[in-house]
Amino acid sequence: MPVIKLLDSTLIDKIAAGEVIERPASVVKELIENSIDAASTSIKIDILDGGKHMIRITDDGVGMSPDDALVAVKRHATSKISKESDLSNLTTLGFRGEALSSISSVSRMTCTTAPSGSSSGTSVEIHGGTVKSVRAAAAIGTIIEARELFYNTPARKKFLKGTQSELSFILDTITNAALSSIGVKFTVTVDEREVMALPSAATIEERIQQIYGREFTDGLLPFKRQSPELSIEGFSSKEGFYRRSRSHQYMFINHRPIKDITIRSAVYQAYKTLLRDGQHPIFFLYIGIDPAEVDFNVHPTKKEVRFVDRNAVFRATIAAIGKSLVKTTEPSAVSNEATPSLSIPPRPVNADALFADNPMAAASSNQTPNAAPALAFTHARAFLYLGDVYAAYSYSDGLAIIDHHAAHERVLYERLKDSHSLMSGRLLFPYNVTLPTRDYALLCGNLGLLNGMGIEIEDFGKDMFIIRALPEELLGADMAAILSDIASSLVDVTVEQPVDVIKDLMAKRLACHSSVRGKAVLSDAQLSQLIDDLNAARDPGHCPHGRPTQIYFSIDSLRKMFKRT
Repeated sequence: MPVIKLLDSTLIDKIAAGEVIERPASVVKELIENSIDAASTSIKIDILDGGKHMIRITDDGVGMSPDDALVAVKRHATSKISKESDLSNLTTLGFRGEALSSISSVSRMTCTTAPSGSSSGTSVEIHGGTVKSVRAAAAIGTIIEARELFYNTPARKKFLKGTQSELSFILDTITNAALSSIGVKFTVTVDEREVMALPSAATIEERIQQIYGREFTDGLLPFKRQSPELSIEGFSSKEGFYRRSRSHQYMFINHRPIKDITIRSAVYQAYKTLLRDGQHPIFFLYIGIDPAEVDFNVHPTKKEVRFVDRNAVFRATIAAIGKSLVKTTEPSAVSNEATPSLSIPPRPVNADALFADNPMAAASSNQTPNAAPALAFTHARAFLYLGDVYAAYSYSDGLAIIDHHAAHERVLYERLKDSHSLMSGRLLFPYNVTLPTRDYALLCGNLGLLNGMGIEIEDFGKDMFIIRALPEELLGADMAAILSDIASSLVDVTVEQPVDVIKDLMAKRLACHSSVRGKAVLSDAQLSQLIDDLNAARDPGHCPHGRPTQIYFSIDSLRKMFKRT
């Protein structure tokens, strides 16, 4: 009996679908790309239950004839390429001919469409890859509806995340599409409520402002570099307008959203003298290149690309962003960032205090070199700042160096997580915070946790929150950046994860934003209080991310360093 055998066509289709359709957002991506390629000027997206129950994409594109509608749902059916050489000159977003076939094989899909200029169309219903019905139907453009995604592949369905997380992936996909096709109108409803309405835009800046708001775009600077072979343009962070995560970083090649580590590295290289640890720039990067110089046929999802001359793209990206940064950055600001200056002079450690148990020892010239006088611990510590975040001080049996940011982060993290010792005050003038739709959707289900951490926040609708009270540590902070960063931390939360896990994620992000940073030199009294608070923490030795808060040098270890053993 043969061991190797051919798989049946149904199983082959399901395996192929797994390469293209990973989650509901994959369906949205493929269908929006088809709508854009069909010359649509308006695209409407309707979502139910994070896309798991229903996804519907309605467009006003050229549509299909009855014959084309039946062929389009078959594997490798496409109107966008016809010969091998076409793969080297791709000008459309979709070209593999796998989208409708893959979607229909793992859902209950209906395609209703009519050719341009005709209101008489066709409706094709397919369940799990099998055509159930074909009938005449009135239509303009095309409507694709996919219900009960992965209903026939439960193994794949169980790996989906919670509704809010899956919705966030969908909204991010739509944001990518809206940023890449600025002339198209996008309307999005979630559970029958409109959450996004973007009219067609004339410029990239206008589109970014539609999605993020004017205050956000005020923190960006434009860049542009043009050559016969390559064009690079877009917007990126002004100095200081950074995030604590890699959210809001978008790359497009010939209007196709992509992910490329080399291009991202080039952006970071342009900011290398400005970014501090844990900071990430925002950027919207648009590259125009001869289709023959880039290969989009690398991965089924078409997000990864391969360049003929990757180094040229890398250098041009650095040059484009670097030039705009030089124009808008004062030389003194760059110098201060590279070599931070302290706002108050550091205080030297009082050497006499180190030998308080033997007051004559410091003055005696007959002291034995190997003597080890006991160190007296006193609450009135004297500190010496080393660089911008480290402070040295004596303790009971040696020398300690504290990272004031990591230490403060640990203290705040435990207070926020335990919801105690928080001094929260109501704001005299409550203010509104507008977020991108994806971030807004992620936070809506977790406002109770934020309120428990001293942030009195209410959903105002239309991507907006009202903040009425804040903990003292957050007064004056950029709450839009903080909330956006918290939302990014919630993307990978699954439906099975308990509330405590979500609260822990949020507390870590809040503590990171709220804790004292470099250049902020604390007084001796403030550092002493910080050490007292740190000693009272459950884990005083580590920040919430596992980095050490303090490093100790005992007298014995110092003696060994000076070879006095």
